[in-house]
Amino acid sequence: MKNILSKIFKFSSVSLPEAVKDSFFQKFGDSINVEWLHSDDFYEAIFYLEGIEYIAHFDSVGKLINLKKNLPIHATPEHIKQKAALHGELMNVIEIIEEEIVGYELIIRDEALIRYSLLLNEKGGLIQKNKL
Repeated sequence: MKNILSKIFKFSSVSLPEAVKDSFFQKFGDSINVEWLHSDDFYEAIFYLEGIEYIAHFDSVGKLINLKKNLPIHATPEHIKQKAALHGELMNVIEIIEEEIVGYELIIRDEALIRYSLLLNEKGGLIQKNKL
């Protein structure tokens, strides 16, 4: 029963190392709706800060591995919008940060309404395209 309730109400049962907690709160202390996940390799925090959704990955000693920021379409850099337009209509943009911006994950759809996932580098170069 507890497992069902935790899925419905999104209770987090992840036990965080103090270093991860401290690092998160130093960097993102004003965040809300924080949900934690854990794998063998990292701790993942999904949260909102100033109305924008983020996903942060930390190692077990609290080092921020990477940060993903769900960008509003209007806040997407113009050169990324232009590259996306070559493939279809831009639906969603996630900026990937590892000490600096390293890339973008996009969801676009073509004229036939088929959706694709694009991975672009920081300059807009296509790294990968997959049909969803």
